[in-house]
Amino acid sequence: MKLHPALAYTGGRFVLIAATAAVLYLLGFRTWPLAFGAIAISLPLSYFVLRRQREGFAAFLVERHEKRTAQKEKLRSALRGSEDATEETQEPASK
Repeated sequence: MKLHPALAYTGGRFVLIAATAAVLYLLGFRTWPLAFGAIAISLPLSYFVLRRQREGFAAFLVERHEKRTAQKEKLRSALRGSEDATEETQEPASK
């Protein structure tokens, strides 16, 4: 079973924050300095450590956007086709 890209990236971020907090705890940080330090240090680390997960998530989003854009265009062309057919049938009746 393949993990959803958003879940993999978000889970990786949480694991990285927890690991950074554990290291800071061992160094003697406690309470607010521990929390803020873990978040502040894990942000730039995640850019490098979680690159593969971030790129996979970005590719997933691009693919989903392209699929939705194609579906939207298909629906619009189908609606335009039905509008054209309606206009053609109404023109002779109004003349």
